[in-house]
Amino acid sequence: MTQHPLALAITISAIALAGCVSAPVSTPEIQFVDVPALNVEASAELGETLVKKGKAYVFDGLELRERITDNGFAREYIVEPGQMPLIRKNDDGSAVYEPVGGTYYVNDKTFGRKAIPKNGYLVRKANGSLELQGYYDLTGPGRISPANPQHNVGKLVDARRPNFRQELIYGGRVGDQIKVTYREFSGDIVRPGFAQEVQYDLSAEKTIGFKGVRIEVISATNTKLVYRVQKSFPDVP
Repeated sequence: MTQHPLALAITISAIALAGCVSAPVSTPEIQFVDVPALNVEASAELGETLVKKGKAYVFDGLELRERITDNGFAREYIVEPGQMPLIRKNDDGSAVYEPVGGTYYVNDKTFGRKAIPKNGYLVRKANGSLELQGYYDLTGPGRISPANPQHNVGKLVDARRPNFRQELIYGGRVGDQIKVTYREFSGDIVRPGFAQEVQYDLSAEKTIGFKGVRIEVISATNTKLVYRVQKSFPDVP
């Protein structure tokens, strides 16, 4: 879809007017999740997780789950699936999101090249519909297809940041000894060199600990542990 220069100027002016901020955009933050809750009776089967601490970077944003395009004949505006941060909220109830990493681009079929549009944003209107903003070589985007692409908005876990997780896993009981395995994850990958197996003698004490965790053992068999977590892993900045 090709716009007349005058129409383009009007479009750009409209974009500028729409940029009035009605609410500040929150900055990225770190969230910690502890499982299970403290001082609540819980149980774990052999091989299951006893205690888990998760650290994730979260931000206000939009996650696009499918590719959208304006089906332009000569200049096709395309946004690939992915996460994009919230840039601003407008007075009309719309929200502006910024595609990152070159996920929003123009397929210039006339010259056989790809380009990044200027002022390229994805806008979610107050009614929940999406539209593209931006311009390239005196053209602007048309209506998107599909008209209602799959997406979600809100707090998103930043897939580009190294999210971190610590776990203690039940390894069973032999006599008065129980086994527990410690593991650390960066993303979904176990960190090599950060796995450790430890044993505890329940005849000596019913409270076990590791890296700041304190667990009260209520009962233990070779297949199941019933327990309460008194302290979880410390929050690591």
